[in-house]
Amino acid sequence: MSASPVNHHHQQPSGPKEAHRRGGRKPLSCLACRRHKLRCDRKVPCGTCIRYRRETLCRQNPAPPKRGRNARGTHGHKADVCAIDPDAGSEAPDAQSGIAGEPEAPGRGSADRGTARLRVQSSFDRVPGGDEPQKTTAFFLQSLGFDAKTTSIPVSSLPQLLAEVQSAGQPSGLWHMMEGASRRRYWETQLRSALPSRSMCDLLLNYYLDHINWIFQITHVPSFRHRYEEEFWDVAPDRELDFIFAALVFTIISVSALYVPLGAVEIFGCPRESIRDLAHVWHRASHQALLAGDYEARPCVVQLQTFAITQFYWYATNGIGALNSRLGQAVRTAQTLGLDRDVTPSRTLEEEMRHRIWWDLVDSDTFQSICLNRPPLIRLESPGVPLPLNCNDSDITDSFVKPRPHDEPTIMMLNIFRARFFKLMNHHLCHSSAEDARSYEAICKLDDEVLSITKSYPWFFQLDPDGRPPLLPQPLGEILVWQNHIIWTCISTQRIRMYRPFLASRVGSSWTKCIEAAEDAMAVYRSSIRTNRSPTSLQKFLPQAYQIFSVAVTVTALLLVEGSLPIANARQQIRDMADDLRMVEDQGCVSPVASRGRRVLLKMLRLVDMGSEGLGSASGQDEDAEADADADGLVAEIGFIFGGEQAARTYMQRLASRNQRRTSRSMALTTKKQQQQQQQRTATMEEASLPDQQVGDPLERADEGTAYMSSVGAPLQYVGEADPYQMSLDVMDDVVLQNLFNFDMTALMADARYD
Repeated sequence: MSASPVNHHHQQPSGPKEAHRRGGRKPLSCLACRRHKLRCDRKVPCGTCIRYRRETLCRQNPAPPKRGRNARGTHGHKADVCAIDPDAGSEAPDAQSGIAGEPEAPGRGSADRGTARLRVQSSFDRVPGGDEPQKTTAFFLQSLGFDAKTTSIPVSSLPQLLAEVQSAGQPSGLWHMMEGASRRRYWETQLRSALPSRSMCDLLLNYYLDHINWIFQITHVPSFRHRYEEEFWDVAPDRELDFIFAALVFTIISVSALYVPLGAVEIFGCPRESIRDLAHVWHRASHQALLAGDYEARPCVVQLQTFAITQFYWYATNGIGALNSRLGQAVRTAQTLGLDRDVTPSRTLEEEMRHRIWWDLVDSDTFQSICLNRPPLIRLESPGVPLPLNCNDSDITDSFVKPRPHDEPTIMMLNIFRARFFKLMNHHLCHSSAEDARSYEAICKLDDEVLSITKSYPWFFQLDPDGRPPLLPQPLGEILVWQNHIIWTCISTQRIRMYRPFLASRVGSSWTKCIEAAEDAMAVYRSSIRTNRSPTSLQKFLPQAYQIFSVAVTVTALLLVEGSLPIANARQQIRDMADDLRMVEDQGCVSPVASRGRRVLLKMLRLVDMGSEGLGSASGQDEDAEADADADGLVAEIGFIFGGEQAARTYMQRLASRNQRRTSRSMALTTKKQQQQQQQRTATMEEASLPDQQVGDPLERADEGTAYMSSVGAPLQYVGEADPYQMSLDVMDDVVLQNLFNFDMTALMADARYD
């Protein structure tokens, strides 16, 4: 029987030209050390891989034997490889040396590019019962554009591969590339190699638990630490990796890597210029771990925790589209697990964590519904899932829960009141009609319910007249200050959203309610956060960039469109927020929402300044035109905060209308002044030409001039038929004064009073 084409190819001697064509010298390090650019002692496993716990990857892809090594040494080298990788011994020697000898480009692993390569066992090279070229794996691979002796296939090519296999009737041997055990072993090796060192991972984990976890409190710290230490790191070598828990660890360290101080990571051997890029690598590794764990077919609570924490990454990188896509999947998973049907109070750790996760999903879904102007994915029904309990993590064990009184400070109180607020908003969005959103009475009724929640705040969420929360011992005191900022800004910005459609006509007390909400939104930040510049408070500030940006944009839009805001130093407070967002960049953090948000705020403040300086000036027309163009460009940047681009565009159009009316008034005043001057010149010329005659009674001339100078009700006979432009100005002025300038006259008076 003749040899198959792939065997014939393997038997061909490899000359120098072929080696040169492959593009480099034979590597002298194992695959893991080549990827991480570390020194390799060429042992199996090497000392570097033992240090970084990459022994499995080192045994599967070791350094080639040293030159001059005798047969016994070479045999021992291969035995070390086969000790951990059973598949290594079944591969042809040429194929094995080809893998080891292939130069590995930096970042080729799945953790760096999000792709993987699956092995093709050498036993697939011959089709049982035949050796025709058209029926061999090698020939089939060549038809797909791969090398005949390839030992790996990119995952990105699998859809094409599977389609060709189905249409060509290729033998079933290729399907073993998708074999579960081999695939699991491959991804376990790849994900373990993507982990940082144990000390570095501990640093990032502790940073998250100290400075970020308090925002959602979605992780029960004692049980998580136990599992992290005893089931993730200190685990037997033969025990399989829990992919879903690995995804949770990866997303935690990715979020921490966005903000952790650069000097801290250098102590543990990580270059400061690399840690921010590693945040994105670990984010992709987290999703790959979910895929490897088959999270869609086998849903669990841990993957919902992973989603909740990954929200920090999406907010920081402005990945709102990805967040909403994964949100829908998370809601379906929660409903599959029955989280929406847990109606009994918590008695164990598992039950309490299910309640926490469910209400976190409700909060996220309702908030996205408000921001994107879409119906909620979750419709809350009665009696519903109980709210989280007021207890610290130390009060919960596997067998009992010890809740604390309502007036005792705990970290969970923020989540309780946030859940109450979004429960109310969810009911309003799901059960109100379209007319209710345009009904001032309906909005006032909803606002009364919102205010009833704020009035029920415990004493540590109540502010003094200067906007300061109570002082409490550290570290809880610092956390509660930030939680006060979150809960007050969350509710206040929503109150402004509700009353904003009624500001154009100043319906009822809508303007007063907006001023009150704007003051509450900035109170805690102005009085407590900006005055506390401690290092720990700064680390809690960094993940809050989106919250600060959204508050500042909401208040600045009021100041820009309405023309004034009767709050002391309102402009300076907004400018302080914009300056503070600069700290996120100064810390080297990866936060597009902070860098872009700062530019958006500065642009809005510039438009506010232009509106004040251009009032009544000669260059007002050009400045108003420029302001209109800039305001239109802001719509896409602030649409998410306003409840969609359409809502933002509708509100910003009021700025264009105000500028147009102001320009018309300025043009009318200029034209009337010119007419008055022309009248005076005409009268002077007539007096000069008729020195002995009385031109007319002075009172009559004064009445005539007054008629020309009047901005409303000017008789058309004084205008003349030859000046239709002036006629249109007078008609426009009639409309302006009939509407009493809407808010703009009030805005000018308020500017004169407060600015």
